[in-house]
Amino acid sequence: MDRSNWDVSLDDFRVHEAVRVRFNEIDGQNIVFNGNYLVYADIGVTEYFRALGEGQPGPYFHQYGTDIREVHVEIDYHGSARLDERITIASRVSRFGRTSFTVHCAIFRDSERLTDIEISYAHIDLDSGGATPLPGSFIAEVRRFEKRLPLQD
Repeated sequence: MDRSNWDVSLDDFRVHEAVRVRFNEIDGQNIVFNGNYLVYADIGVTEYFRALGEGQPGPYFHQYGTDIREVHVEIDYHGSARLDERITIASRVSRFGRTSFTVHCAIFRDSERLTDIEISYAHIDLDSGGATPLPGSFIAEVRRFEKRLPLQD
C-alpha cells in the first residue's frame, strides 16, 4: 500500500474524536495493547459517518441495496498511549477505487502521531455478495466534506 498518503497532519483530518485510555485497553507493559488500536479505528470510522450525517455506514449503503466489508488493514505504530491519557482518533477517506474505498485513521496524543491505520472496504451488492461500483453520490459527498481530497484509483 502507498503510505505517502499517510503524511497528513491532525489538521488535515475533518473528524476528531477524543477518548481516554481505559484500564482494560492496556497490557502488561502498561501501554495500549496493539489490537486495541483497531477498536479505536472502528470508533473513527463510525464517527466519520456520523459527521457525514449518516450515523452508521451500514444504513447509509443499505439505501442502495449494498453494504461494505472490511477487506484489508495496515497499521504502523509510532508511539504508545498509556493509561488515562487522552488521545485523539482522527479519520478521513483517503482513497477511492471503483468498488472500494479506504479510511485512514491516525491516533494522536496532542500533536504526537502514535499510530496510522488504513482500512480498505469493499463495496458489495447485498443480494449477490459481489463487488459493485461505489455510488457516485457517496463519492461526491465525501469530496465535498474532506479538507484534503481522497486519491482516486
